[in-house]
Amino acid sequence: MERSTRRRPQAVAAENTSSQNVLPSPAIEQQQVSRARTHSLHQEPFEQSVGHEIERMSSGTLSRASYDSAVPTPPVEPEDLSIPENGLSARALSSIPTRLHVSQSPSVLDGTLPSPSLSPVTAAINTQQNEYFADVDSSSEFGSQFAHSVGVWNGGHFEQSPSHARYESPAMTEAALSDDEHSELVKPAPHSVRDIPAMLNLFEALPDGMKSYVMHQLLRRCPKSTLHVVADAVNPVLKCDFLTLLPAELGLNILRYLDLQSLCRASQVSKKWRQMINSDERAWKELFEADGYTLPEGELQQAIVQGWGWQDPWGPQGREMDLSRMSSARVDSEAGSAGVPGIPKLPVISSLRRSKRKAATQLTNRSKMAKRQAMSRETSVDLESVDWMAQMSTVEGPYNAANAAVLAVPNPELPVPSLKGLHLYKSLYRRHHLIRRNWMSEETKPHHLAFKAHGSHVVTCLQFDTDKILTGSDDNNINVYDTKTGRQRRILLGHEGGVWALQYIGNTLVSGSTDRSVRVWNIETGEQTHVFRGHTSTVRCLQILLPTKVGETADGRDIVMPKQPLIITGSRDSTLRIWKLPKQTDPRSIQTEADADAEDSPYHVRTLTGHQHSVRAIAAHGDTLVSGSYDCSVRVWKISTGETVHRLQGHAQKVYSVVLDHARNRCISGSMDYLVKIWSLETGSALYTLEGHSSLVGLLDLNCDRLVSAAADSTLRIWDPENGQCKSTLTAHTGAITCFQHDSQKVISGSDRTLKMWDIKTGYCKKDLLSDLSGVWQVKFNERRCVAAVQRDNMTFIEVS
Repeated sequence: MERSTRRRPQAVAAENTSSQNVLPSPAIEQQQVSRARTHSLHQEPFEQSVGHEIERMSSGTLSRASYDSAVPTPPVEPEDLSIPENGLSARALSSIPTRLHVSQSPSVLDGTLPSPSLSPVTAAINTQQNEYFADVDSSSEFGSQFAHSVGVWNGGHFEQSPSHARYESPAMTEAALSDDEHSELVKPAPHSVRDIPAMLNLFEALPDGMKSYVMHQLLRRCPKSTLHVVADAVNPVLKCDFLTLLPAELGLNILRYLDLQSLCRASQVSKKWRQMINSDERAWKELFEADGYTLPEGELQQAIVQGWGWQDPWGPQGREMDLSRMSSARVDSEAGSAGVPGIPKLPVISSLRRSKRKAATQLTNRSKMAKRQAMSRETSVDLESVDWMAQMSTVEGPYNAANAAVLAVPNPELPVPSLKGLHLYKSLYRRHHLIRRNWMSEETKPHHLAFKAHGSHVVTCLQFDTDKILTGSDDNNINVYDTKTGRQRRILLGHEGGVWALQYIGNTLVSGSTDRSVRVWNIETGEQTHVFRGHTSTVRCLQILLPTKVGETADGRDIVMPKQPLIITGSRDSTLRIWKLPKQTDPRSIQTEADADAEDSPYHVRTLTGHQHSVRAIAAHGDTLVSGSYDCSVRVWKISTGETVHRLQGHAQKVYSVVLDHARNRCISGSMDYLVKIWSLETGSALYTLEGHSSLVGLLDLNCDRLVSAAADSTLRIWDPENGQCKSTLTAHTGAITCFQHDSQKVISGSDRTLKMWDIKTGYCKKDLLSDLSGVWQVKFNERRCVAAVQRDNMTFIEVS
């Protein structure tokens, strides 16, 4: 508003020099000039702000010639300025009293020009003669509004509405003027810039309706440069921050309809918008899950303890700093100078709910927080030992996680204190978004780590997380490595044959071997806790099956299957066996070679028989198990009873791979007959046969609503699992595909000499992750790392990038 009122006199001055003013008589004209000059004696600040040029030019009245030369627009006809039948006469307007002192009028104070270069007289002389508005007659919208707002002219006097009763008209009408007086009306009267304060006071005293009419007449006589000045002043005033005006809850509901890009742009509008967007933890968590991101085990707890919510990923590695150590060190250094020893100030939390609390409540909470922090220091509580996850309720988990983050790192050191504010799930989203984007960027140079493993033996199975890498090999060993450094932590010894299958959940590892045993390990200690025997040939595949919700009862209770964690194993002896997964607290149970009867083990549940040849692949979910065998068939089992639900026949060769599409109640199989078949678990019939491969389809994977098959013909194919249509064929390898994995963004596959990454949406090969290899055994990746077991120069390496 300040800018608007400061520049308005420029437009008014242009009007005074460009329009022909109508005055009733020379006497009245002289009276107005005298009154303006008397008024200007009290306006020394205004005179000084205009400058020496204006003072010199305004010392006397302008001549007719100089006045005509200063007109920026063509002369306006008298009827354009004369007020229609309902309007005020010039004498009525001139009779309105003005203030004597400029300092009493805000409009006049704001009329001071910012510099002499914006002098109204100079601007009027230099402007071109252009018009930008059409004339408005009495029948127009402005004319009708003007007549309605100021009243009507009736019988020689001005009748006004009650709100305008104080503006009375004299008994003189335009009809009473003589011809000489009429001729004087159309003559322009000389004016100076000293009349501007009186004009502003006059304009301020007008009713709103008449102000609109006068402003319209002024604007239609302004040059384009003046209109730009007016627009710059008016447009910001007319803007409305609707989010600030709405209740906070309604504003947050509106923001939840925005996508990621719109949210980021909206957060740049103002600090208020950024605060609202950043502090909506629930919305960011929903967006995090909707875009397919998942939190690895322990990442949320790490983010809370290390203060990730106060920062964004930065630095060459794109990692967050551990603010907990910095914060604790600073608290100790400030302990002596604080009012309460060892108590830091409570941070300003970016939360709408907390910003609305009263001052007294904030002081109370600050006192309680200070006491808790003092107690934690006295008892030497380690923040990393606090189970923050246990403190989060399922009802309001995101906000409770943010509150836990404030407790963990209450007063962090930030490079930009003005941007200080907690946004836990936004930081997590940004972290995962940047990681996903960097995967597909050709300019990204990830940190690479390579180390030897298992000598020259083949790595048959691999699994990893952010902490450790586990590999099984045909050298009978299972090795555990540190993910970040590659250091070998331990070797799990016990199998008497090559390890062909392994899977771990938490700290419990299950492995299967050519020695026909199934073994359970404590990863942390490397101890072998359980040995299950019963298979009479190599354990070729296994899966740990955890309880999963599969439906609801009539009264709304969840149906969970299986009832407890299970181990399912498939063997070359053509059978499948189901075992209970031992708990960490269970006593050791080791079956010896002499005691090979599975029925003697308390952990054995049942044996599934029916296949006539080796069981090559299995997939399980809930109470459903699917197995593929070298007998060319696929069997569907009910785990809780062990009965065969369907025997799916249709393949002409051995079945090498199966996946379970439990969302559509289907299963998919790949065979040596080059075909991929999609089966209905409800009817047991083949719904689609996917043709295209020209060799053994040894690998299948269903993830993110995309089915990917890999074959010995050196190609991978991407299928739509809904209708079996082929979306893309990935052709760049020169040998049989030995391993692959995919998600919604990419496919990473290994063949004889290279490890390639593909864009799953386009089917194009983005880049070679590894090259000049003599073999690729296994590849796995998570959101941040890719781990591959390869052979180079007749030696086996684990490559981490």
